[in-house]
Amino acid sequence: MRSHLLALFLITLLPPTLAAEEQYVIRRAVEAGELQPLSDILSNIQARHAGKVLDVDLERDRSGRRVYEITLLKPNGQRAKLYVDAVNGQEVLVDDNSFKPRINLSQALRKLLARYPGNILELELKPGAAQRMIYEIQVIQHDGRLRELVIDANSGELLSDSGHRQEVLKRLRPLPELLDRLPARYRGVIREIELEYDQDGRYFYEIEVSLPDGRVYELDIDAITGAVLNGEEVER
Repeated sequence: MRSHLLALFLITLLPPTLAAEEQYVIRRAVEAGELQPLSDILSNIQARHAGKVLDVDLERDRSGRRVYEITLLKPNGQRAKLYVDAVNGQEVLVDDNSFKPRINLSQALRKLLARYPGNILELELKPGAAQRMIYEIQVIQHDGRLRELVIDANSGELLSDSGHRQEVLKRLRPLPELLDRLPARYRGVIREIELEYDQDGRYFYEIEVSLPDGRVYELDIDAITGAVLNGEEVER
């Protein structure tokens, strides 16, 4: 599921679309040598398959293997799903279409919304740990909080609740303060800012800035400490 975004302003979607949180996780794994670079994966896919890449997600298949799920718009207008092993870069066959959830989804969602009043933003059936199929569900509550919930696709059991709690958000540094403290080498025109969080629950601002010399950088700034977690040049 891609969502995990708390957009502040000036949101720009650039294909292929990856949630910034997911970009951050992938970037760290690639730097550690755990995953193949996504740029290499996409270059190979485009060389073998005609069409336009619309979307990329990092998923786990039913065996627990990490795979890139790539949505491709083919020349005939149809969409295709391709899967590539994120570790070795090989295209693989993933078939979860035969799985039939046992829960009544409407009833499960009513129960969920009774506990977390709000509206469903996104829902996805996908493999979970221990060969268990799950639903990942994103809910925007009436009080404005964003929750990402995981339920078992067979039992309906709530497995995970990663709500954004007010006590955590109160610890975040004011954005103007963080902008004033940006290192001199990253001073320029701010093009986009989003508040994100990674899989460890750490909040960070993703900031896109155009430098006076024309270069564009994407920065990850810890939303509590103000430390620059990552800074890389964006090709235009």
